[in-house]
Amino acid sequence: MRNRAVLALSGLLLFSAGNAKAQEHKFELTPFASYETSGSYPVTTSFTVDRLRANGNISFGTFLNYSLTPYFEPEFLWVHNPSSFSQRDAVTGIYIKAFNSQIDQYQFGGSLLLRSPEAKWRPYFGATLGFTHDGNSGGNPNRTAFAYSFGGGAKYYATKHLGFRFDARYLPTYGSSSPGLVCDPFGFCYTARVHNYLNRGNFGVGIILRP
Repeated sequence: MRNRAVLALSGLLLFSAGNAKAQEHKFELTPFASYETSGSYPVTTSFTVDRLRANGNISFGTFLNYSLTPYFEPEFLWVHNPSSFSQRDAVTGIYIKAFNSQIDQYQFGGSLLLRSPEAKWRPYFGATLGFTHDGNSGGNPNRTAFAYSFGGGAKYYATKHLGFRFDARYLPTYGSSSPGLVCDPFGFCYTARVHNYLNRGNFGVGIILRP
């Protein structure tokens, strides 16, 4: 009877210790700096302008992650890109700056992490869904549109509470709809309305902060 009590107590202590360890570092906050590439989409509402381009620029933002399991983390992503839009002359093909814009991307999704939680280097793949808001200058109307992302990178944990995150991802934002040529897998092509996106990439480095 005494041995059983000792074993039960030992098991309870081990469970408690493991559970407490599992509860450590549930949240991660990762402020980052990055570069976001340019992207353009066709414009059909003007005779003189045929494309609108969001110009590449330095950006910054943050990730907020929650460790749901040792290998999966739901996450929130915010990217702020103080940039500008340029319009392309339909005749010459030359881009001319049109207006400044404060571009904010808000996305929700998750990351799938590789290697064990004890590893210092942890590669990952991630995907998110959300929207992009353009705060435009010069009397141009603001704009909010559907957006998504996918990509990956790696996390390096220097200590239990501090690390670094290297992230590269594809960040398309819906731009416009226009007639286009669509082909099926059998080679039959037809004209249909297609969705055009601002196809942009974001490459960043951040500091991981864990309580």
